[in-house]
Amino acid sequence: MRNIVQNIADDFFKILRFDKNDWYSYWKKYRAKYSPLIENYETSMGLTEDDIRQLLQSMSRPLLDKLMQYWQSVSRDQKLFSSKLVSKKHKILELHREDFTIFLTGLLGLKDWTVVNGNKEKVILIDILSLWKKNIVDQIAEVAFQSVKSFRRGETMGSYTSKKQLFEELTNQIEEIIFQNNIHESMEEICNLLYENISYYNWVGFYLTDFDEKNTLVLGPFVGEPTEHVKIPFGKGICGQAAEKKTTFIVQDVSKETNYLSCSPKVKSEIVVPIMIDGIIYGELDIDSHISNAFDKDDELFLKNICDKISQKIRNEE
Repeated sequence: MRNIVQNIADDFFKILRFDKNDWYSYWKKYRAKYSPLIENYETSMGLTEDDIRQLLQSMSRPLLDKLMQYWQSVSRDQKLFSSKLVSKKHKILELHREDFTIFLTGLLGLKDWTVVNGNKEKVILIDILSLWKKNIVDQIAEVAFQSVKSFRRGETMGSYTSKKQLFEELTNQIEEIIFQNNIHESMEEICNLLYENISYYNWVGFYLTDFDEKNTLVLGPFVGEPTEHVKIPFGKGICGQAAEKKTTFIVQDVSKETNYLSCSPKVKSEIVVPIMIDGIIYGELDIDSHISNAFDKDDELFLKNICDKISQKIRNEE
């Protein structure tokens, strides 16, 4: 597979070798080396030469020094993680088109990411200076994923959407989905919505209680790789335990779980949230991630809210 993510930030940080009065002169060299990317970035931002000079002069050398030191210590891992997170959703991000590359670098701190024309393809420039100023450099892989999704929607620049903001937006969409559709259609659309918009949700599906076969879950709507576990007895695996105990299960490292049904060696962590109706298990929402320690309290509350809305929908349909 081609190199989707490239790190060119070291060339940006060479600006620190110069006196601040010469920063604009170095910026012009940086611009020439990465032509036509930097000039196209300047054009997309509507910047004049004076604007660029002023922005460079407003930068703090100590801030850039700290960013450089931090970035040098994490850049390799962040580049690999960014590439991995984007590659995992290759179908929905249409990576087969090979029409873009992501560059991690320093720019002028104006936008978290910007799409510009390269020599042969589009280039998504992710500005680590902008992320550093917001204290979200460690979220760069998520920024990369969001930038590609936005690029596919035709957007040319943007800023990181925090998990809290994202969950709020998705909750509003889920409420609309549940209002407009029957329960089965709602579950199908919810699976698609979560899978397409949350980078680390690599398998999303519902298991439903088979009321004809006592204490058994059957696979319902799902998105992700096919699974052989189409029926799961209560008590077996993470899903079965969640059903038996009527409680949410979060496993941050499935390799350490003794009672675990493996769907794929790629799965590293899992969360299962029961759907309860009057104290009875109707089913559950199951999420697998290819990342260890993927789920936190925000995920749990978000998914519980979804299951509560589904429960209410089922009551209304009865």
